[in-house]
Amino acid sequence: MAKKVVKKRNRKRISRKKKSGKELKKYILPVTLAVCLCIAAFFVIKTYLSEPESFDSSKYFVKGIDVSHHNPILNWDNVLEQNITFAYMKATEGTTHLDRNYEFNYDLARKSNIKVGSYHFYTFALSGKEQAQHFLKTAQFNSGDLIPAIDVEHSPANPYSKDKEFVEMVINELKIMENILYERFGIHPVIYTNKDCYKLYINGNFPENIIWMCDLHNEPSEKINNWRIWQFSHKGELPGIDGHVDLNYYRYTFTEFKELLLP
Repeated sequence: MAKKVVKKRNRKRISRKKKSGKELKKYILPVTLAVCLCIAAFFVIKTYLSEPESFDSSKYFVKGIDVSHHNPILNWDNVLEQNITFAYMKATEGTTHLDRNYEFNYDLARKSNIKVGSYHFYTFALSGKEQAQHFLKTAQFNSGDLIPAIDVEHSPANPYSKDKEFVEMVINELKIMENILYERFGIHPVIYTNKDCYKLYINGNFPENIIWMCDLHNEPSEKINNWRIWQFSHKGELPGIDGHVDLNYYRYTFTEFKELLLP
């Protein structure tokens, strides 16, 4: 009797092993596929979210950067050695803020024969007239400089909202600021923006303005026929320059680049 019991137990153990092996096979393929899909998704997302770190293009030849107090004061002779043609610098924000590095960068870059320009960070909730006055009072605009620019983008100070009244207020105050600058220089200011803000505030409202488009993944759409500058990276690395810097291309040739300069 004891021997028979042992045999039965062995059979049960063997059958359980066979059963567990079959069940395991059922899960191998789905798990393998899931792992492969996760790996593929990782590389797709990594590629999509990655930004170019340097200028590498056979299409665009006129290169530029833009800086603010988030960057150190640059060695502009080193910048020029990297074949950088132009640089926009943050001068002001809102109605009172002055970028602490603006005066230093402006003077040093101009002495290095880089084409310089000043931009104002537009604050949605404040008067367009007062922002224009602050910008004109504070920034420098010399002959041969880049056309002044207005930076229109969402930020902690500029919350995203599709509320109709809010959007109309942002557009109306921006039009007031834009018009004051136009009357001062006789040239429509450049408008810096991104795809979301372009759709909400710029498209159809500022047809005469040159657009400076931020898009970290794709070239600006051909539907935006007045775009001239493409900011394609916030993580640029240039020899001799500490930290990251924003990288830009001008759309056309060196000859046509003159359209961006104040008379």
